[in-house]
Order: sequence, then C-alpha cells, then structure tokens
Amino acid sequence: MNIGASLNYMNPFLVQESLTLMFVALGLAIIGTGYARIKTKESFQLHRWIMSGATVLTLISIFFVMIPSLFIYYDNLSNNLFSSFSILQLTHSVIGIPPVALTVMYLFNDLPKPTKKWMRITVVLWLISILLGAVVYYTMPS
Repeated sequence: MNIGASLNYMNPFLVQESLTLMFVALGLAIIGTGYARIKTKESFQLHRWIMSGATVLTLISIFFVMIPSLFIYYDNLSNNLFSSFSILQLTHSVIGIPPVALTVMYLFNDLPKPTKKWMRITVVLWLISILLGAVVYYTMPS
C-alpha cells in the first residue's frame, strides 16, 4: 500500500505541532543554558532536567512527525530528490542527526570529553538544524 495515499504529508496540525514543540524545546534550552552559567550544584541539576525536557520534546517531534513526513514525502516517486526543497530537507536531516545523537548521549549521562566543547558544538548544530527546520516548514510545497 502506498503510504502517501493513506496519510497526508502536509497534515497542518501535526506539522504545526512539530514546529511548536521545537520552539518550546528551544525556549527550554535557552533557560537551561542560563542555569548552567550559574555554576552551582542546584543550577547544574536544573540545567540537566530542563535540557532533558528539551531533548524529549525534540525526540517526540522527530519520531512522530519529522521521520514519518520524510518517508511519506519520498514515498511519492514524483518528488524530485534534487529539487531545492528536497536538498533543504535532506540538509536539515543530516545536520540534525549529530546534535540529536549527542543530546541522547547527554540524557544518559554519557558525556564526551571535553564536555564543555562538545556541548557547545551540539548547541551550534542544534540551532542550525532548528533554523533549517523552520525554513523547511515555511517552504513546504503545497
């Protein structure tokens, strides 16, 4: 059965909720970063819990909207793999994989060394991925 025939890639509710979850996760990440800068035991604990929440929201968005949408979009063979939208969508996906993998590692307290450097790299890649994801959202073909 053709997946694209049974589900609508452009389901406005799911896509909007995914974008909303990502912006809530971004807000949590900003708050969490503020707690990390205080550098007390309590603030680091709050940082960890808040960033864990941001990670969970991101994973929900990825697994319930982004991955299914990607498969549904490419299930339709008429969608050109080399179109500007497709390249943007695939770039967003490729840039988004490392920060997701790193945040899951952090979630399970598997911190790479030097930790501060890797957290900064994660933040930069995650912000680029969110920006690209917003561009994907606003340029989706109708």
